[in-house]
Amino acid sequence: MNLFEIRRSAERGTMRTDWLDARFSFSFDNYVDPHRMRFGPLLALNDDRVQPGTGFPMHPHHDLEIVMLPRSGAVEHRDNQGREMLVHPGELQWMRAGSGIRHRQWNISSHEVDHHFQLWFAPSTTGLEPAVERLAYQTPTPGAWRTLVSPQPQDGALDIGVDVVLALGRAEPGQTLEIPARITGGLYLHLMQGRIEVHGTGLGRVVLQDGDAIVFFNGAPQLQLQTSASAELLRFDTAAVDPRTGLIASPSLHSSI
Repeated sequence: MNLFEIRRSAERGTMRTDWLDARFSFSFDNYVDPHRMRFGPLLALNDDRVQPGTGFPMHPHHDLEIVMLPRSGAVEHRDNQGREMLVHPGELQWMRAGSGIRHRQWNISSHEVDHHFQLWFAPSTTGLEPAVERLAYQTPTPGAWRTLVSPQPQDGALDIGVDVVLALGRAEPGQTLEIPARITGGLYLHLMQGRIEVHGTGLGRVVLQDGDAIVFFNGAPQLQLQTSASAELLRFDTAAVDPRTGLIASPSLHSSI
């Protein structure tokens, strides 16, 4: 039987201030859980809501590959290398911190909350030249997946130099999203919104709601994700992951799925 784990939304770390309401799926800032430090190359899965006219002031990063996925509102990016851009829903931003970058991330709206997901990945190579890109993508049709990040060319996905595939799934009530079985390899499914039942050999009855996740560390049965409310999910495909440490347990994603 494939080893899996259910991670509930209420178990995530939280940060609430007068301008930020954040949920952390992995240890981040003052939230530390030794059992949830990472999932292979995935170091952070943050669900952030930023109040109008506020945001993250200029601050540094290095040797991270950071993907930001707006859900509502627009996010302004400015960095110490002179780049300025607005990132909207239907777009993602990739920032390679590399040898070092400073940036500001701001909600410039006077009335709308900025809701976005921020994903941090460990780079395969350190010390690279910093870079920032914005990518518009097509929302997946209901009942399908859209690949956003991949080392292999598909769906116009970005190659961020990390051995991971990130896909966005969407389904309307009564529809099913499917994931093929795999002999090995890690799989992390995070439900951004909605309600789904996960069906697969050996799982029993698994129901996920907003902010919940199901995690497979090394191999997974064929999965059917049946929706009873409109649902959107993030799907991460990685090489096999050690459930004790969260570190990669096999050398390559593409040799395992």
